[in-house]
Amino acid sequence: MNFGNGVAAHRGNMSVFPENTMDAFESAIAMGCSWIELDIQITTDKQLVVTHDANAMRVTDVDKVIVNCSYPELLSLNFGAYFKSQKHHSLPLLSDVFELAKGTHTNISIQPKNYGLIKQALQLAKSHNMLGQIGFNDTNCEYLIEVKQLEKRVPVFWDRPPHTDFDTDLFIAKQYEFETLMYEWPGITEEKIKTVKKADVRFGACVINDSAAMQKYLDMGVQHFYTDYPEQLLKLI
Repeated sequence: MNFGNGVAAHRGNMSVFPENTMDAFESAIAMGCSWIELDIQITTDKQLVVTHDANAMRVTDVDKVIVNCSYPELLSLNFGAYFKSQKHHSLPLLSDVFELAKGTHTNISIQPKNYGLIKQALQLAKSHNMLGQIGFNDTNCEYLIEVKQLEKRVPVFWDRPPHTDFDTDLFIAKQYEFETLMYEWPGITEEKIKTVKKADVRFGACVINDSAAMQKYLDMGVQHFYTDYPEQLLKLI
């Protein structure tokens, strides 16, 4: 896979539009991001939906647990309510985002928020001819190992907190052929970047929203970024 410019719009272009909404995704594609990072959950009627929190309260102002609701129940909620947007932002299906991104320069990085979603997400990608335009990311390496067991060619991004055991991280990444290690600040050092890249693994930074930090990490050789401000990062690349 061509990883492109390494700019992954975190939950879409969420600094301008409500997170994990079609407007945020459309904006990220239009500005030239190589990746959109998004979150998936499942409804009672087995629909893969795109939203981050287990409970919709933060983004909709309505107390609803996603996995306890059907998709039609959730469609009535405005998933942009927290953004004070006048527009009603419906909860996207993962299939909606696949159709939006299909054939563009933008890939989709999927973060499963529950166990048991990866096989269904891969099957959905196949049915939409999107298998070559997706990846998976998470802190839980079990999810990513499952991806590699089911579809070895699909890239994965392992999201790491700053103070994990770096040697163990790199060993596991090499063992299971993870493409990218993603570190939070302050777990990003020039020595780590060089060591990871020397091991033929890509190095990423998450979530980087400050322009000075973006430039610093670009200069240090970081290859992949999650950011809420993709437009700022694109100007630096």
